[in-house]
Amino acid sequence: MATETLEFGRFYVHSYNLCLWKRVKVMRYFPQRLMGMLKLRGCNRQTAYWFPCCRSIHTWGMRFAIDVVALDRQQKIVGIYRNIQPGQFLRCPEAYSIVECEAGCQLPLEIWFGEQLRFELMTETEGELYE
Repeated sequence: MATETLEFGRFYVHSYNLCLWKRVKVMRYFPQRLMGMLKLRGCNRQTAYWFPCCRSIHTWGMRFAIDVVALDRQQKIVGIYRNIQPGQFLRCPEAYSIVECEAGCQLPLEIWFGEQLRFELMTETEGELYE
Protein backbone atom coordinates (compact mmCIF):
# COMPACT_ATOMS: atom_id res chain seq x y z
CA MET A 1 0.00 0.00 0.00
CA ALA A 2 1.27 3.48 -0.91
CA THR A 3 2.30 5.80 1.87
CA GLU A 4 -0.23 8.59 2.04
CA THR A 5 2.16 11.47 2.61
CA LEU A 6 0.93 15.02 2.35
CA GLU A 7 2.32 17.02 -0.53
CA PHE A 8 2.31 20.80 -0.76
CA GLY A 9 3.32 23.14 -3.51
CA ARG A 10 2.55 26.41 -5.28
CA PHE A 11 0.69 27.25 -8.48
CA TYR A 12 2.00 29.94 -10.83
CA VAL A 13 0.60 31.44 -14.03
CA HIS A 14 3.46 30.16 -16.18
CA SER A 15 3.74 32.99 -18.72
CA TYR A 16 3.63 35.71 -16.02
CA ASN A 17 5.59 33.81 -13.34
CA LEU A 18 2.85 34.99 -10.96
CA CYS A 19 2.05 32.92 -7.88
CA LEU A 20 -1.70 32.29 -7.57
CA TRP A 21 -1.68 30.23 -4.38
CA LYS A 22 1.29 29.99 -2.02
CA ARG A 23 0.02 26.82 -0.33
CA VAL A 24 -1.53 24.11 -2.44
CA LYS A 25 -2.33 20.82 -0.77
CA VAL A 26 -2.19 17.95 -3.26
CA MET A 27 -5.05 15.51 -2.76
CA ARG A 28 -3.82 12.26 -4.35
CA TYR A 29 -5.11 9.53 -2.07
CA PHE A 30 -8.69 8.39 -1.52
CA PRO A 31 -9.00 9.38 2.18
CA GLN A 32 -7.63 12.86 1.39
CA ARG A 33 -9.92 13.25 -1.61
CA LEU A 34 -12.95 11.97 0.28
CA MET A 35 -12.54 14.50 3.09
CA GLY A 36 -11.18 17.35 0.95
CA MET A 37 -12.22 20.59 2.63
CA LEU A 38 -15.13 19.10 4.63
CA LYS A 39 -13.69 19.65 8.11
CA LEU A 40 -12.77 23.26 7.47
CA ARG A 41 -14.82 26.25 8.60
CA GLY A 42 -13.00 28.49 6.14
CA CYS A 43 -9.78 28.65 4.19
CA ASN A 44 -6.86 31.06 4.01
CA ARG A 45 -6.93 33.12 0.78
CA GLN A 46 -3.44 31.89 -0.12
CA THR A 47 -4.43 28.23 0.23
CA ALA A 48 -5.91 25.91 -2.39
CA TYR A 49 -6.52 22.18 -2.75
CA TRP A 50 -5.53 20.40 -5.96
CA PHE A 51 -7.29 17.20 -7.02
CA PRO A 52 -5.26 15.56 -9.84
CA CYS A 53 -7.20 13.21 -12.16
CA CYS A 54 -10.55 14.71 -11.16
CA ARG A 55 -13.48 15.93 -13.26
CA SER A 56 -16.19 16.50 -10.67
CA ILE A 57 -16.57 17.76 -7.13
CA HIS A 58 -19.27 18.00 -4.50
CA THR A 59 -19.76 20.38 -1.63
CA TRP A 60 -22.07 18.18 0.43
CA GLY A 61 -21.36 18.74 4.10
CA MET A 62 -19.17 21.79 3.52
CA ARG A 63 -19.60 24.92 5.61
CA PHE A 64 -18.65 27.54 3.03
CA ALA A 65 -18.76 28.21 -0.71
CA ILE A 66 -15.77 27.56 -2.97
CA ASP A 67 -14.31 28.72 -6.27
CA VAL A 68 -13.21 25.96 -8.65
CA VAL A 69 -10.59 26.09 -11.39
CA ALA A 70 -10.59 23.25 -13.94
CA LEU A 71 -7.28 22.35 -15.62
CA ASP A 72 -6.59 20.17 -18.66
CA ARG A 73 -3.71 17.67 -18.98
CA GLN A 74 -1.25 20.49 -19.75
CA GLN A 75 -2.53 22.40 -16.69
CA LYS A 76 -4.18 25.07 -18.82
CA ILE A 77 -7.22 26.74 -17.27
CA VAL A 78 -10.29 25.35 -19.08
CA GLY A 79 -13.00 26.30 -16.59
CA ILE A 80 -13.61 28.76 -13.77
CA TYR A 81 -16.63 28.28 -11.51
CA ARG A 82 -17.28 30.88 -8.85
CA ASN A 83 -19.22 30.68 -5.59
CA ILE A 84 -20.20 26.98 -5.58
CA GLN A 85 -22.46 26.75 -2.54
CA PRO A 86 -22.57 23.90 0.02
CA GLY A 87 -24.71 20.96 -1.07
CA GLN A 88 -23.87 21.23 -4.78
CA PHE A 89 -22.37 18.89 -7.36
CA LEU A 90 -20.21 20.17 -10.23
CA ARG A 91 -19.02 18.18 -13.23
CA CYS A 92 -16.28 19.61 -15.46
CA PRO A 93 -15.99 17.25 -18.46
CA GLU A 94 -13.20 19.37 -19.96
CA ALA A 95 -11.06 19.02 -16.82
CA TYR A 96 -8.23 16.63 -16.06
CA SER A 97 -7.71 18.09 -12.58
CA ILE A 98 -9.43 20.59 -10.30
CA VAL A 99 -8.22 23.28 -7.92
CA GLU A 100 -10.52 24.41 -5.10
CA CYS A 101 -10.22 27.52 -2.95
CA GLU A 102 -12.60 29.46 -0.73
CA ALA A 103 -15.16 31.50 -2.69
CA GLY A 104 -14.40 35.15 -3.16
CA CYS A 105 -10.90 34.54 -4.50
CA GLN A 106 -9.62 38.06 -5.16
CA LEU A 107 -7.57 36.93 -8.13
CA PRO A 108 -8.94 37.85 -11.57
CA LEU A 109 -8.85 34.20 -12.63
CA GLU A 110 -11.03 34.83 -15.69
CA ILE A 111 -8.32 36.89 -17.41
CA TRP A 112 -6.02 33.87 -17.29
CA PHE A 113 -8.51 31.51 -18.96
CA GLY A 114 -6.47 29.35 -21.35
CA GLU A 115 -3.18 30.14 -19.61
CA GLN A 116 -0.97 27.31 -18.42
CA LEU A 117 -0.32 26.95 -14.71
CA ARG A 118 2.95 25.63 -13.33
CA PHE A 119 2.99 23.59 -10.13
CA GLU A 120 6.11 23.66 -7.99
CA LEU A 121 6.35 21.10 -5.24
CA MET A 122 7.56 22.44 -1.89
CA THR A 123 10.42 20.81 -0.11
CA GLU A 124 9.42 18.50 2.74
CA THR A 125 10.59 21.11 5.27
CA GLU A 126 8.48 23.88 3.67
CA GLY A 127 5.45 21.57 3.52
CA GLU A 128 5.72 20.72 7.21
CA LEU A 129 5.11 24.37 8.05
CA TYR A 130 1.57 24.05 6.69
CA GLU A 131 0.44 20.81 8.34
